[in-house]
Parts: sequence; structure tokens; C-alpha cells
Amino acid sequence: MRIALGDIFSWLVTALFGVITLLLAFESWALLTDHKPITDYVRPAVHTYPGVAFAIAVVVGILLGHFLWGPAYGRTSPTDQPK
Repeated sequence: MRIALGDIFSWLVTALFGVITLLLAFESWALLTDHKPITDYVRPAVHTYPGVAFAIAVVVGILLGHFLWGPAYGRTSPTDQPK
């Protein structure tokens, strides 16, 4: 059995969205039950290390821009031809 690179990428993206869903569920639960939400841990870290927070925001923005607004051709395109 051979695992393709596309399969690994698909599993990683699925796992990432699963983790994000669990984090959002925890945040909602914490807010509804008056527990300490994730936001209360992130804000002090951002105020303590603003340069690192800025760098992380830039990297996340670049990655989102690359995947959401990238070219409409390539391996993941339905037509696989530039227009």
C-alpha cells in the first residue's frame, strides 16, 4: 500500500480543522460556564511579546492568502490549465 502526498496533506488539513473545532468548542464552553477561556491566555502573551504576535499574524495571513487567493490552476484545479 502506497500513501500519496495528497493523502497526507488531506489528513493534515482534516486534523487541523478538527483541532480548530475543538478549540472553538472549548472557548464556547468556557464562556458559557464562566471558566477561563483561551482568550485570557492569549492577550497577556500578545502584550508581553508584540513582535512575535505580529510575526505570527503575518505568517498566518500569508498562508491564508496563498491558499485562498492563489492561482486558479495547478494540481488542485479542476481544469489544470491557466486561463
